[in-house]
Amino acid sequence: MFIYIFIAALAVYLISIIIPFSYKFRSRKALADGDFANARQCYQKALKWSKYNFKTQMEYVYIILRTGNFEEALGVMNKLLSYKMDPKNRNLAVIQRCMCYYKTGNFEDAYNDAQELYDDGYRSIMLYGLLGYFKILKAPLSDETFDFCREAYEYADDDRDICDNLLICYYNKGEYCKAKEISDVVLEKEPMFVEAWYHGAQIDIALGDYKSAREKLDRIPDCKRSPMTTIPEDDVQKLSITVDEKLKENN
Repeated sequence: MFIYIFIAALAVYLISIIIPFSYKFRSRKALADGDFANARQCYQKALKWSKYNFKTQMEYVYIILRTGNFEEALGVMNKLLSYKMDPKNRNLAVIQRCMCYYKTGNFEDAYNDAQELYDDGYRSIMLYGLLGYFKILKAPLSDETFDFCREAYEYADDDRDICDNLLICYYNKGEYCKAKEISDVVLEKEPMFVEAWYHGAQIDIALGDYKSAREKLDRIPDCKRSPMTTIPEDDVQKLSITVDEKLKENN
């Protein structure tokens, strides 16, 4: 009798692991394919099987941020942060909520919470990338912003967001060659995010290399867009028109 109970319990346990894993796998594949609606639906099903798991909750918020469901993401994070959790997980959750705040139009709380984490001594690639981006939005030409983004680069010089933040700082300061050095390293990896190619094209324009700028802009349609993309399509089109006009002038 005991063996049957054990087998049944083991089967239930394995099912509770396999089913959510299967849904998570399908969700991640759909996200990679740009099928955001399906990615969200699959993860909702996974969440029903492991709704109290911190990692699952955080991954779900990641998914719904990229599907544009910002209010829902903020609600999930507020609920999650109402529970007790270890400091490491809480810091990760606060960073994620900062992005939720930002995407729902609450920039001040987003910035202040991220800055508070930093002031309290917390350091991570995610925090450096997010707070650097916020500082650029808040005070793009300030020494504080530049010093912070340079510190972030020293912390992790291979992170795409940190690299992007620092090259923007150099670009804003008019130090285009330094910005290009960082941009070229990022673009060697053939990234699939719009910001890398757009900012690379901006730098080329500043240096007068319109042909290279055109080549970079031509790579943007192949990139995967989501509601988290920071460069609007209108900005890409405007930059493209500028480049084409300059190319005509030089021919």
